[in-house]
Amino acid sequence: MKDYYKNHAEWYDILSPGTDEDVKFYLKEAKKTKGKVLEIACGTGRIYLELLKAGVDVYGLDTSPAMLRVLNEKSKTEKLHPKVKLADMRSFKYPFKFDLVIIPFRAFLHMETREDQKKCLKCIGQHMEKGGRLVLNFFDPKLEILLKAWHKKGTIVSKKHKIKLDYTQDSEYDLINQRISARYHLENKSKGVSVEIPFSLCYLFPREFMNMLELCGFEKWELYGGFDRRPYNKNGQELIWIVHR
Repeated sequence: MKDYYKNHAEWYDILSPGTDEDVKFYLKEAKKTKGKVLEIACGTGRIYLELLKAGVDVYGLDTSPAMLRVLNEKSKTEKLHPKVKLADMRSFKYPFKFDLVIIPFRAFLHMETREDQKKCLKCIGQHMEKGGRLVLNFFDPKLEILLKAWHKKGTIVSKKHKIKLDYTQDSEYDLINQRISARYHLENKSKGVSVEIPFSLCYLFPREFMNMLELCGFEKWELYGGFDRRPYNKNGQELIWIVHR
């Protein structure tokens, strides 16, 4: 797994602001959990810190030292005390188990091989209490998008960060290996900003993931087509998985 934001962690929150919808969803799931919660790929803390502020007993891990530094800086500003560490989602270790494990914002897809994905799921299973839940989301691949390269450009205005950036995004799709390779270019000439951020991720179809869950010892799950728990009934929805131990 590559640390794509190793030198550009300060731009992550601008480029990937997420939505209020996913924060509310994961906060609700965490609040109804009595025991410990683990967020895998907690990044700069967009969701993690909201759980912490709500009084959730939440732990976090990420493979990026730069992202965790941003999280810790935010924590100091808000006088919070995070329990996060540098660790790999395929092989992390804790001396206790969790009632809820979450992987928000499609982070599971950053593992680009089936072997890595299975290692992650097995490691999670070993750290889940009996009756615990794994909750994650990722996109349902849109078939018409996969058939062509994608070029996009526009402007990002971040009032919170007081900056305006022109951006371009180029994406290519590898249908054989089910991989998306993309490159962002961010620019603000007046502020001397010119940043290129490459990244890649895999994509998974629902039945593929169901088979993987079974192979890794999970037998029961719920699948929804949105954070409001609407039915999954058409291609291209955001897939919300609630997997039971």
